[in-house]
Parts: sequence; C-alpha cells; structure tokens
Amino acid sequence: MIRRVARFAALGAVAVDGAGAWLDWQQDGRPLSLRWAALATAIALVPCALAFLAAVAKRLRQPAGSQGPIRTVDTIRLPLVVPRGYVGAAVLGGIATLAAMGERFGLYIFFAGVALIALALSQARPRAPIGRLNRA
Repeated sequence: MIRRVARFAALGAVAVDGAGAWLDWQQDGRPLSLRWAALATAIALVPCALAFLAAVAKRLRQPAGSQGPIRTVDTIRLPLVVPRGYVGAAVLGGIATLAAMGERFGLYIFFAGVALIALALSQARPRAPIGRLNRA
C-alpha cells in the first residue's frame, strides 16, 4: 500500500516539476513558483522514504540463510531488488538533471530527477536470502 502511495506521490511531483520547467521555459508564460515545485517534491519524498524503510526492515527480518556453502559473487549483491523500469526512470532523471544544468529551468528538472530516484528506491523489494537459493 505504501509503495502505491509513494508511486503516485512521486509521479505527481514529477508532473508538477515538469510543468514548472515547461512554464519557466516559455518566455511569455507565468512560471510556477520554485517553492511550489520544491514543496511537491518534499511531500513526495516522505512516502518514498517510508516505502524504502519498509523494504529494508522486511529484509532485516528475513533469516540469514546460512545453510550450506555460499558463492562469493553472490555475497556482493545488494540485499534489495528494484524493478528495471524504475531504475531506468531514475537514470533518465539523472541524465535530464545533468542536461538542464545552467538553464533557467534547471532546478525544476533537478527536483524531478530527485523524485524519480526516490520513486525507484521506494519500489525496492527484499532479495531472497542468499543461502536458500545459491547452494553449491
């Protein structure tokens, strides 16, 4: 449930930030205040952080899974899994942020990139315990 709320909040913040960037880019349009864009992003970060903390807490409650030998390569993997689509959105948000540096509307794009990265982290799920799946 919290992941769904985080998804809608982050996408709403990206929409507000994108609208602010577009309005700021238009010379004749009235720009959206940067404070409103920052507020929308800050509000979206709360459920995203809660969803990420819930995934971390769920992972910490899983058993260690130390039955049998474990391959070394598998111990390097992160204990959380993020769906590829969300990782792609976070990467595109980072690229857009870098591309907009120095532009008047750059801060709006920066806030949208932050919201997309928070969205990706909020959709993380715990990985299965290592010992259970990777017996030699």
